[in-house]
Amino acid sequence: MRISSLSQPQRMLATLETGNTQIQKLQDQLSTQQKQTLPSEDPLNATRTSALTQQQAVTAQYQTNITTLNDTLTRQDTLLSSMSDQLLSLQDQLRSMNNATQSASSYASYQTQLSSLSEGIVGLLNSQDAEGRYIFGGTQSDKPPVVMVDGQYQWQGNKGERAVQVGQQQSVNGNSDLSTLFAVGDDPLGFLNQLGQLQKQLSASGSTTLPDSSALSTLLQQSSDVSTRLGSTRGSIGSRQNQLTQLSNVYTDLTAANSEVLSQLQSTDIADTTLQLQSWLKTVEYSSKAYSLMNQFSMFDAI
Repeated sequence: MRISSLSQPQRMLATLETGNTQIQKLQDQLSTQQKQTLPSEDPLNATRTSALTQQQAVTAQYQTNITTLNDTLTRQDTLLSSMSDQLLSLQDQLRSMNNATQSASSYASYQTQLSSLSEGIVGLLNSQDAEGRYIFGGTQSDKPPVVMVDGQYQWQGNKGERAVQVGQQQSVNGNSDLSTLFAVGDDPLGFLNQLGQLQKQLSASGSTTLPDSSALSTLLQQSSDVSTRLGSTRGSIGSRQNQLTQLSNVYTDLTAANSEVLSQLQSTDIADTTLQLQSWLKTVEYSSKAYSLMNQFSMFDAI
């Protein structure tokens, strides 16, 4: 048989080259369990993978922000719960003073109790986080919101909010405004200051007279108003935490869905890839044998 051209061997070589390339590609996919090692292998797949990977990173950051913010709000609520307990004890003391017949020896005891409770409340208002920032000072977190000036408590915090981004166009306030919690009239800390006046009266040398019933009733009403405002503040915290929980659940579902899609885009189907590899191995094997046989012939072989 006379071979008129070299086109057949060239086609065989091309088949072998293509086969070896495919074999290497499939072996890499099985080794890395990834469908592609270079974006150029599937530009559309690479674009979708990049977009989903970026979305996963952004979602993870939102989840981190939510966790941190929820911890912050939980800490605030714990402090406010302790403050509520202090107020209840304070109200018990005021009722006892208002309703019972007192002896002179009891005045010092009341003064001590009121002083301890007032100082406890101020201590809670001036609470700091692990980094030393004042929790209830608004955006003035570098100094205590409550200070004593000339025997009177003064508020030096502000109402500034600390917006924490928890969505593309969504943020939640991480601060709780306590600037009017103890307000009476124009004095932001009027209730505490009036308690201070009561303490001074009880500790005055030679004092044997308790404040009249109307003054104590006024303080009780003011303490009730403080408790109501405190409850509203804690309710706001709870509402924000519920919002964060709902968002977190949405992000958890979104992350799971994106992970599944990314797995489909990136991960190799082991069974299918193995079958393709076996097929290409056979193709290369047969093509190699055919090419070897063809090389045994010469253009000068007799017909």
